[in-house]
Amino acid sequence: VAGPAVGRARKLIEQANYPAALAELDRAVKQDPSFTYAFAWRGTAKVRMGQFNEAMPDLNEALRLDSRNVLALSQRGYAFFLLGDNGRALADLNAAAEIDPSSPAPHAFRGLVYSDMGEQEKAFSELNRALKLNPDFPVAHGGLGSVYNKQQEYEKALPAFNKALTLAPKSVLSLSGRGFSNLSLGNYDRAVDDLNQSIAINGKFPRPFINRGRAYLALGNFQAAIKDFNEALKLEPKSVQALLQRALAFERLRDFDKARADLQAALSLSPSHPVAIAAIQRIDNKLGGARPTEERSGGRIALVIGNSRYGSFDSLANPKRDATLIADALRKSGFQDVKLLTDAGREVLSESLKTFAEDSKKANWAVVYYAGHGIAKFENDADIPKESVALDQILNAVGAADKMRLVILDACRENPFVTEKKSLSVGRGLARIEPESGTLVAFATKHGHLATDGAGDNSPFTTSLVRRMD
Repeated sequence: VAGPAVGRARKLIEQANYPAALAELDRAVKQDPSFTYAFAWRGTAKVRMGQFNEAMPDLNEALRLDSRNVLALSQRGYAFFLLGDNGRALADLNAAAEIDPSSPAPHAFRGLVYSDMGEQEKAFSELNRALKLNPDFPVAHGGLGSVYNKQQEYEKALPAFNKALTLAPKSVLSLSGRGFSNLSLGNYDRAVDDLNQSIAINGKFPRPFINRGRAYLALGNFQAAIKDFNEALKLEPKSVQALLQRALAFERLRDFDKARADLQAALSLSPSHPVAIAAIQRIDNKLGGARPTEERSGGRIALVIGNSRYGSFDSLANPKRDATLIADALRKSGFQDVKLLTDAGREVLSESLKTFAEDSKKANWAVVYYAGHGIAKFENDADIPKESVALDQILNAVGAADKMRLVILDACRENPFVTEKKSLSVGRGLARIEPESGTLVAFATKHGHLATDGAGDNSPFTTSLVRRMD
């Protein structure tokens, strides 16, 4: 009796018309309270709506009626994943895959879980297995896009999301993911279009609001950015990223009091967060102002850093030699004050950057060169702010020079921790950066790609740079 209502609901779910689908499924449950698929599809509709906790009673009831219902197991596993419980997610998805090895859904969802756990090879294997079972399974294509995003291979992510959206135009996952790819590639208008669609379908996820706000920031629409960060913070009040981004928007509007308030709030959630500390230092520099050019006596100054030795990972051969070569070249090029720092730990590096920031207030040119790993050893994502130095701190160090502010990073080497299970959100190398006007950041390679160490005593990037420096 309930079958036709469930059939109509399935079509409505694919059209993202969830209220109408729920009405049909409520009718189906009343018509036949023992029909497992009425509960399974009602739970599925709630998962698609972002109501993960609300979906659980329906999915549990479906499984009480039929413990081997693959749809209910798959959707409950996906809901657990979205709630951050990867252990329970895998338990359900493993059971679903064992019951019906021909179903692509358990493999596709399991791929998303493995990707979240940092096991990208397993993720690729599961997602490709799902596509072998069904080449037109949209979740698997969207999942591949998500994995490429995490690896900062945005050019590969776009075709995967395009394919997913051809098959399922209303997929919030794929629209949001493609929006992030476009944002990361600097396609800000396209990013806004994708994220607009994602939010219109389901506005209960904070990430699309944060990413759309970042796109608005890049486009100079600061008020729209602040509105999006406000929405993200309503959905996730303890979002450090939303606070940091909103602070940046307030800073661009020169509303420094509100910017500081957000930065202090971020620090209360993540003490010693280097990006927040760097932003406060940057605001202080702006409020303090710089001395007129004619009073500057520092001329051209440079801080050259080469980190070859690491306490918790293999040493690098080139950075110390690269830094020494660069320091010599800068001195020969007319820099009056060149400080060479090698194998510096976090505290020494932070203090050196603070001192250099003060020196740059007297300088016409300020240059920081860094060679070494682009990311520190850490146990989990929460440790990153405690164990690393933010790129913003380096940008601050040159920020007060009045004629040239330059940061050179020979640091886009392969992230040695990307395959570790606990490395949840790191990519292949240093990410894209958009410095403020008047500051140049030079990378050894484009964002998301790896720089080669070469076969000689120095990296090819540094060798070429020194050859052309004069």
